[in-house]
Amino acid sequence: MADNSLGDADFYDLEAYAGIGKRLSVVLIDVPMLLVAGVLTWLPFVALIQYGVIRTDPSRYFWLLFLLIIWLYLVPMKRSVGTVGYWATRLKIVSAKGGQPSLLTMTCRLLLWIFGPFNLALDLLWLGADTERQTLRDCYLGTYVVDRSAKPIGRGLLHLTRYNACGLTLAYPRVVRSRFAA
Repeated sequence: MADNSLGDADFYDLEAYAGIGKRLSVVLIDVPMLLVAGVLTWLPFVALIQYGVIRTDPSRYFWLLFLLIIWLYLVPMKRSVGTVGYWATRLKIVSAKGGQPSLLTMTCRLLLWIFGPFNLALDLLWLGADTERQTLRDCYLGTYVVDRSAKPIGRGLLHLTRYNACGLTLAYPRVVRSRFAA
C-alpha cells in the first residue's frame, strides 16, 4: 500500500519554470520600485515637518507605513496580479496544490527571505541546481514561479525529498512526475 499522506501536486513543463535570469530581473525591477515607494512615503512627512504640523520624529510612523507598503506589494499584489517585476518578465507565482498561494504562504515566503535561513545568494545557488528551478523557500512552501501562460501538464504524488550537503540535511515535499508526462 502506497503512502499518500503528503497528497498530490501539480507539475509544469520544465521550460515553464523561471530561471536565474528572470528571477534576477524581477529583483532588479522590484527593489527600485520599493525604494521609490519609500521616498514617496517619506515626502508627506517631510512636508508636514516643514510646515510645523509635526514637531516630533515621525520615523516610527514612516517605517510602519513603509513596511505595510512592502508587505502589500510583495504578498497580496504578487499573489494576485503580480508585481511590476513579475509583469515585465511575464511570470506568476502558483501553489503546487493549484491556484494562487495563500496570504499566509506568501507572508512566510517573504519572512524566510528577510529573516533567513534563506537569502538571495543561497536561493540563486539552489535555483541553478534544482530541476524545477525552485528556490529553497519555494520548495518548503510548495510554490512555483512559472511563465504567466504556463498550465500544469500533470499531477503527481508528493514525497519527502532529502538532500545532504555542506553538513546540512534538508527535507521537503517534492512532486513525483509521471513517466507519461510530456
